[in-house]
Amino acid sequence: MREVKPIDSENLAYWYFRLNGFLTTVNFVVHPDSRCGQETDVDILGVRFPYRAELLKNPMVDEEIFTKVKHKPYIIIAEVKSQTCNLNGPWVQRERMNIHRVLRAIGVFPEASVDRIAKQIYEKGVFENQLAYLSLFCVGNQINQDLKQKYPEVPQITWKNVLEFIYSRFNTYKIQKASHPQWDWTGQRLWKYANSAQEDFISNIIEQLLTQHKRQRPQT
Repeated sequence: MREVKPIDSENLAYWYFRLNGFLTTVNFVVHPDSRCGQETDVDILGVRFPYRAELLKNPMVDEEIFTKVKHKPYIIIAEVKSQTCNLNGPWVQRERMNIHRVLRAIGVFPEASVDRIAKQIYEKGVFENQLAYLSLFCVGNQINQDLKQKYPEVPQITWKNVLEFIYSRFNTYKIQKASHPQWDWTGQRLWKYANSAQEDFISNIIEQLLTQHKRQRPQT
């Protein structure tokens, strides 16, 4: 099954976080202080609140990686890759101070604590206090072992994991999810493909991601 327009990685990641209860901003631009242009952008900036429950009776079960954070918001700065999980330079190069800029922009933590929190994010990739749990987050086709060694607490989720969750959510709650005229193009395609066997669903979408990756690679 092929589409003229393949599903792309950022839209697929958006649906994974959305179905797990995150309120998201895609391509969140980080601006410089004193010049025109952009420092960088966050592929997906999201927040999930701790008492989220979809359905009043027997709420849908979200991923444990998110539900294990209790009694405080879970904030993600997510990097999305078609292939190997990775963190771009803006999120690991302290001198660029982009973590500082994101912390100020989202406004969860007091200004006086931004330097201290940013330092820990650069060192560990995560920060937690009484206000929130904040984490860098990677999504891609395979785990980056070097990144895992350097930032063991930063989650790395593969497309296979993402698609297994989406497939389960759509099929377990088919009655509840069946009416969705407001969904975007990607959501509609995912729902359509989820009527096939899980193995076919996963292989089909991953093939589309790789196709999109090839189209976007610069020609040499």
